[in-house]
Amino acid sequence: MKFWEDGGHTDLNNLALVCGECHRLVHHGDWQMIMGDDGHPYVIPPESIDPSRQPIPSYHRRKRRAA
Repeated sequence: MKFWEDGGHTDLNNLALVCGECHRLVHHGDWQMIMGDDGHPYVIPPESIDPSRQPIPSYHRRKRRAA
């Protein structure tokens, strides 16, 4: 993912919904976010949390249920 402020595009292939805290950590902390080959965003924790900095899939989204 390339941030808009760094010349990234605002299309669906370069966007992810994140909560306010995660947004802050990615932009002002040592966390990173990438788009996986599967089309899902992955977060990469800072070295202080995971020295190997393994990407973590962001599959924990709320799903809407039919009424």
